[in-house]
Parts: sequence; structure tokens; C-alpha cells
Amino acid sequence: MKSNQEVIYFKNIYEVCSFLSLEPPNCADIWLDKLEKDWVNPNLNNIPLKSELYVINLFIEGGGTIKVAHWEKQMEFPSIYMVPPRQAVSCELTETRLVKYGIYFSENFVEEYPFLKELLIHYPYFQADKSIPIKILPEEIADLATLFEFFNKDYKNYSLRNRPVLAACLYIILMKVNDLYDKYYYEQFSGSSIHVEENLVLSFLNLINKEKRKNDLAYSKSVGYYADALNVNANYLSRKLKQETGKTIKEHLHHLMIHDAKSMLKQTNLSVKEISFRLEFNEPAHFVNFFKKNVGCTPKQFRNPSS
Repeated sequence: MKSNQEVIYFKNIYEVCSFLSLEPPNCADIWLDKLEKDWVNPNLNNIPLKSELYVINLFIEGGGTIKVAHWEKQMEFPSIYMVPPRQAVSCELTETRLVKYGIYFSENFVEEYPFLKELLIHYPYFQADKSIPIKILPEEIADLATLFEFFNKDYKNYSLRNRPVLAACLYIILMKVNDLYDKYYYEQFSGSSIHVEENLVLSFLNLINKEKRKNDLAYSKSVGYYADALNVNANYLSRKLKQETGKTIKEHLHHLMIHDAKSMLKQTNLSVKEISFRLEFNEPAHFVNFFKKNVGCTPKQFRNPSS
């Protein structure tokens, strides 16, 4: 990987399929990728990728390492993994066989069906900080595989008439996956904490996630922008956020910035200077100080802990 390696960015499903050298899908805004593949040499490194799409991955067989934003995790099979829009992901496969399903869908598809839109408004596991693969039991894979196969069967015969059926099937899959995440997420990632959120807090979190999907630099918006968008006083919103989540508006925005900084440090070989400019710092030294204050180490130390 060259020192100026970029994260490859896809705007739609056609671009994903083109990159994978696959035939264009039947539909522009929803797609099922079913993969059963054997490699003679399984040491396959995927460069960092991200897109404007939601993705639900179901991993059935295989092995390797996956990098999600700034996390790195040894893959366990079977597992499920939710990828939100604009989340950088890369992997290294180490097994000779990989069996997986992936459902990709766009925000336009969600907007078309109110029941999907309402579900995703309150869906926690497409948030960047909760987008981590979770291991499930082998016996739990059967129901999910059946749902993905049902979706696949209808998708192969795609037409405008069965489009609502695909939306309904996607809804059921999301509900089933949500139950599994509820069951395992906090057990497998015990460092996380659950907060009781009121409507205003939830509206703010949904707003910053929406802005993040539209623009990677969502945190460059002012505190006043978010308060005005929610029709409340900025101090009141910050106080309410602090009470319910432990962070003010500014701290939430800084959290997003740190998340992206960590992601670029782990997923790319961009220099600290390049990353600081991407994050709109006027001077790299300001970024280094900001990072150290929030993380407890410098960007270089975070990227190479042993150096």
C-alpha cells in the first residue's frame, strides 16, 4: 500500500459491482451478494472500502482478520456484521473457503417504505461506534440463512411488483439481526455502556448520523447548527445530552472526529499531516494536541503502539 493510499469510496451499488468485476445488479438501490468461494492461496488483502450504502453481512464459513474503522478483530464464524454508510472496512482472509451473504441497500430504498424508515430511525446497530461483527451460535445461523435465501430467490426474479416483498423481507431480517445484537453485543463488548435516551437526545443522535451519511466532515458543523435544527437552545441541548449520554454537543462532535482520525490511522498510510488537513485542522500540531488530549497518546503512538 502506497503512502498516499486512499479509502476507496462507492456512491452506489453499480460502483460496488464494477469494482468486484460483477454483472450490474437487477436493481440500483438494493442488492444481495451471495459468495461461496475457494482460494488456492487464501492470503487475500482487501484495501479499505466505504460506501453510501447500508450493508448486512452474514458470515457462515471462513477465517481472517477484519478492520472496522479503527478496530481490528479476528473474525469468528458464524457471525453477523452491520456496516453503516461511510464506515471504512478492510480485511485479510486466511482460510481457503469463504461463504457469506451480504445485503446492500440505499437510503433511497429506505425512504420509499415508511416501515423501513421508521425502523432505521431507532435502529442502534448502524451507528459507527456499534458497527462491530458479533459471533452467533451455529444453530442460530439456520433461520438467518433461510431468510437470506428467501430474499435471494425473490431478488433473482426482481421486478417492480416484488419490490415491496424485498422491503418486507429486509425488515424481517433487520428485526432478527437486531434481536441477536441485543442478545450478544454488550456481552461481547462489555466496555460499552447503555444510556436511557429521551426523544430530544435520540433526535440529536439521529441528526448527526444523518449529517455523517451526507458528509464525512459532519463534525465541522457548529454547535448552534444542531441546536437550531432541533429548535432548542444550544446550552439546553448540551445540558440534556450531558445528563443522558455523558457528553455535550461539542464532545459528541469531537467523538466523531476522533473516530474518523483513528480509522484513517489504522486503515490507511496517510501521514499525520495529511489526516490533520482532512479533518480541517489549520496546523498538524493542533491535531496532535487534540488527539493526545482525547485519546491519551499521539497519533503516531496510536498507529504503531510498539514503536
